[in-house]
Amino acid sequence: MMMKRKGIHKPTMEDAIEISGIETLHTGGFDLTRRTAEVAALKPGMRVLDVSSGRGTQAIFYAENYGVQVTGIDISEKMIQSATNSAQRSDKADRISFRLGDSQALPFSDNSFDAVINECAVGIPDDSQQVLNEMVRVVKPGGRVVIHESIWKKRITDMEKEELSERYGTTPLELEEWKRMLIQAGAVDIVSEHEEWSKPERFWKVRKDRDVIHYSKLLTFPERVVTLKRILQKHGVSGVTKVMENEKVFFKAVMDGKIGYGLYRGVKGDIHGKR
Repeated sequence: MMMKRKGIHKPTMEDAIEISGIETLHTGGFDLTRRTAEVAALKPGMRVLDVSSGRGTQAIFYAENYGVQVTGIDISEKMIQSATNSAQRSDKADRISFRLGDSQALPFSDNSFDAVINECAVGIPDDSQQVLNEMVRVVKPGGRVVIHESIWKKRITDMEKEELSERYGTTPLELEEWKRMLIQAGAVDIVSEHEEWSKPERFWKVRKDRDVIHYSKLLTFPERVVTLKRILQKHGVSGVTKVMENEKVFFKAVMDGKIGYGLYRGVKGDIHGKR
């Protein structure tokens, strides 16, 4: 069952990444984005929705490599502006658009898209089930919904789950729990992959510009200095201490195999629940 985070370990890992202003990819990097496109069966001319599109990196990747028409939606005006600026530099800019909106209340009609994707952001809002409900609602019958999200790989206590979720800034679920939620949202034929995407190095090999050999090298030294300075300005010394503590605890959980990552694909059934 999805637990509502209380914000007791802020700034979280997710907060620190956003504060840094440095573009990092989701766990699995572009390898997982390519795999997402494959299981979504993206083809030229398809209309695709990228939910919680962030800086627009994946949406642009889909348009440039698969010939699809992509709409990205995000709740952050700052992210929408950043994504729009990036899209304008693409030679496929006419296929890409971004708009402001809440993943828990998508501003689109039922059955609007051929495929709907959410990369690494279903677990961030309070109501992840509602995010999935909305994704299935706006995809066409027979269309694919694809997500990838953090999962619990080992059996740990609810107290430890709560602590790690608070430090991470997103809420992992059991592997089967994401499947059940997709089914509850109206998806059928659920398939999943997790072993490949749960390898610890997948969590830090997430830079577009270079290969990262260890999580401590995720940011270069100058980037780390700038990021810690920004955190200090926004959250004070205690915020800097908290971020460094969160990083240590989070990556230890990853290295210990407690936190993994899963890719899921569902298909929207027709009114009878069939493909």
